[in-house]
Amino acid sequence: MQNVVAIPANPALVNSTEDFLHAVEHDRKDSAEKFIHMVDHLTDRILSLFLVEPANMTELSGGQKKVIDFAVSTAGKASSMLTRQIFKKVSNAEFAPVVKNVKAMYWQAGDDNDNHASIAFPVEDSFAADFRKATELCAAGKGTEDVALVTRVMSAMSDKIIDEVFVANTKEVKIGFVTQKALNVGIDGSRKAVHAVNNKVLKDLSNDELKGYMAHYQGLLRQR
Repeated sequence: MQNVVAIPANPALVNSTEDFLHAVEHDRKDSAEKFIHMVDHLTDRILSLFLVEPANMTELSGGQKKVIDFAVSTAGKASSMLTRQIFKKVSNAEFAPVVKNVKAMYWQAGDDNDNHASIAFPVEDSFAADFRKATELCAAGKGTEDVALVTRVMSAMSDKIIDEVFVANTKEVKIGFVTQKALNVGIDGSRKAVHAVNNKVLKDLSNDELKGYMAHYQGLLRQR
C-alpha cells in the first residue's frame, strides 16, 4: 500500500477514459480524438474540483470571483488547445507509453475504492504527512493558525496533478520546438493561476470556512 492522490471520476471522465483505452486496444482510427476528449473531461473535472466547487462553498468578493473565473477560463482553453495540437496526429503505436500511464492512473471502481472510479497517482510520504497535518488542523477549527501550511499543501497538490496527470503524457510523444514552448507557457500559466486563487482565497477564510474547505479535499489522499 502507498499514499496516492485519488481524484474521483465523474461518469463523463470514466466513459471517455474507457473509450480511449478501447479505441487503442482495437487499433481504431479515432484514438487520438478519444484521447483529446478524455483530457478535456479530465481538465473539466480538475478545474471543478479545485476552483469551482470550493468557490461555491464560501462567500467570495467580486474580485475573488473574477480571479477564479479567469483561472478556470485560462487553464481550460490552454489545456484543450495544447492537447489537440500535441496529440491530434499520434498513432496507436505511438500511444503505447501514454496508454501505460493512463492504465496506471485509472483506478477502476471496486471494493478497494468504495466502488467509485478515480484517477490516482502516488505521492511522497512527506507530502502526505503535511497534507494530513493541514486537514487535521482545519478539522479542529484551527486552520487560521497555520493557513500558510494549508495554502502550501493545496498548491503542492495542484502542481502534482498538473505534472502527473497532464505533463507526464506530453513527455511520451514528439513535440516541436514551438509547441513545446507554448506548452511550457501554458503549464506555467496554469500553475500561477491556481496558486493565485489559493493565495487570495484561503488567507481570508475563517476557521469554520477552512474546516469545510479542507473537508472537501480530505478524501483525495488515500492508500492504494
